[in-house]
Amino acid sequence: MKRVVGTRAIAAAVTIVTGAAAALAIFGVFGAHGAVPRTGPLSVRAGLENPPGAVVRGDGLFTGRGVRRQLGAAVSGAMMGPLSPVAVRSSDGRHVAYNTWQELKTVDNDQSFSQQAIIDGTALGTPSLRVHDDTGKDFLLARGAYSAAWRHDGAIAFVRGSDPDFRAGRSYTGQVVVRSDIHGRDAAWTSEPAHYVVYAWAGDRLLFYRVGLGEKLELLVADGPGRIRPLADGSAIAISPDATRVAVLSQEGTSVRVLDIATGSELAWLDVTTATPPVAWLAYSGSWVGDHIVAPASSGLAVLHVGSSTLELEQVLSLDHSQFPVGVLEPRFVDAAGNEIAAAADIPPAKSSGGVSFLLLCDRIARTCARGEPAPAREWLRLVDDTALAEGGH
Repeated sequence: MKRVVGTRAIAAAVTIVTGAAAALAIFGVFGAHGAVPRTGPLSVRAGLENPPGAVVRGDGLFTGRGVRRQLGAAVSGAMMGPLSPVAVRSSDGRHVAYNTWQELKTVDNDQSFSQQAIIDGTALGTPSLRVHDDTGKDFLLARGAYSAAWRHDGAIAFVRGSDPDFRAGRSYTGQVVVRSDIHGRDAAWTSEPAHYVVYAWAGDRLLFYRVGLGEKLELLVADGPGRIRPLADGSAIAISPDATRVAVLSQEGTSVRVLDIATGSELAWLDVTTATPPVAWLAYSGSWVGDHIVAPASSGLAVLHVGSSTLELEQVLSLDHSQFPVGVLEPRFVDAAGNEIAAAADIPPAKSSGGVSFLLLCDRIARTCARGEPAPAREWLRLVDDTALAEGGH
């Protein structure tokens, strides 16, 4: 499980994005219908031409059939890694909010800050949020901001930094703010600055992280401005389609709980290390469709079946670790039946080349995947998150 949140980690991610290895994007889409899903290896082949939705890469937004739109800046998820999507579409489908990074100082991840004469407080870069609309207009939403989520009514939440610049040796603190629309004024929903990452809306409730010492994650829920309560220690895998429940992963990644968002009560629990088949760990930022959840797993992907008070590990899909040594990121269902999944994967840099990203389309029943052409890691190849199009749904 990768978390790019600390000072060195974010600096490393930016360096990776500019040449080493950042979080890369794979798309796995699982599409055969009517058959029983079985645990087993995924067979990956080249030949993916059309990903299952819009894609961002570098300073381009690619819509259906490869049509490219020019963005105002290159996309980057350096401030939050896979905790929050790099690019998200609004509920009306007209706008895409995306994260960017302006580098202020080049950082060599193979050397310490002191070796590079970087002292505490040195400005390394500035995160910003931009918006691209369906007419091609592109504009700055907020400088010194990152991790956006659209509400069903067009409001947008994000983190605005106390200092717009990210500085060496310092935690990037800020407030979670909400705008009623993209041209509205910021309304603070938190009262104390901290290291936050916005995750997603669940109806009118906002879920977000507070990142503590040692990158410890605390999942919080805001019922409104200033009405913040802790939901769980750990990270979110996915929100239910009806926006009433959330699947939460333990800090160690070995157990999953399904919680009622309104009350915080536990509805189901599963230890994945003792499940059948067992897995060593799961990771956050997956997807929930119908009664199925997909999450990154130690072996590749895991699909969970959710009942009213039960949680079962239905299927484990393994990837060849020689091809995908660090597994997958941000898998999501792209069909209503929960058979097709999109995901992201990192291929770390080799001595002779930088890291790369792939898009995959896979069928979880047939256990086959089509792989797209590689893209440099620094271009942050990602599928645009479209979950706001379905009201309240992640």
